[in-house]
Amino acid sequence: MSRRKEPEWNAQNMNRKQGDTTFKQCGWCEYASSGSVRYDCYLNTNCSLLKDYGKTKETFWDTECIVKKLGKEDMQNIIKNKKYKIRENKASIKRTKKEISIIKSMKLPKKPPLPENRIQDFKLCEIVWVFCSKRKDKTFGDDKWHRGIIVKGYRSGDGCISFVLDDFPESKEGWGCGVAVPCILKGWEYEYFKTHLKEFKDWLILCDRVYNGEKLPLDKYYFAIKKGEK
Repeated sequence: MSRRKEPEWNAQNMNRKQGDTTFKQCGWCEYASSGSVRYDCYLNTNCSLLKDYGKTKETFWDTECIVKKLGKEDMQNIIKNKKYKIRENKASIKRTKKEISIIKSMKLPKKPPLPENRIQDFKLCEIVWVFCSKRKDKTFGDDKWHRGIIVKGYRSGDGCISFVLDDFPESKEGWGCGVAVPCILKGWEYEYFKTHLKEFKDWLILCDRVYNGEKLPLDKYYFAIKKGEK
């Protein structure tokens, strides 16, 4: 099948909305799902009314409605497939509800959450501790934890925070980072880990992954707290 040309992007096509071509062609059909979109038009897509497999599932913006070309037996087979999906989803919901009940029954204690599970509840003027890694050129950092406070800055919001560190006057304009990284701890998290070193080590093991394309020196995070350095 040759590659489709895109629609002519005139005023009419650019202003069309999903549902404008329902049961005519796929581009602006209400039941087009996933694929490349431009100006509310699916250039290549899938028909959600069809089965989740097979060549007829793959459609383009100018594909004439496949559903209207099928017969009664085709429709019966598709309905059978949809009913199977309903049963499968009901079973999945039942399993998920059971898993939620099991987790709730554990009554786990309050402890620092993993970075990716942090909610955006860092407040202005709240105490934080930041690990400052030593750069290879030794121009910054000392591989220690440093106390600071949250400030309003260019990194505030959208999963990021700005802070000023007590020991780094150059941070007075507000340095920043994301909250979903283990190199920053809330004040209570830092104090908790100082007296629960085994749990800090376990926490760091669970944090051991790539962040922004690089591995973090998690072992240094641990030893810095263990030695009581700050």
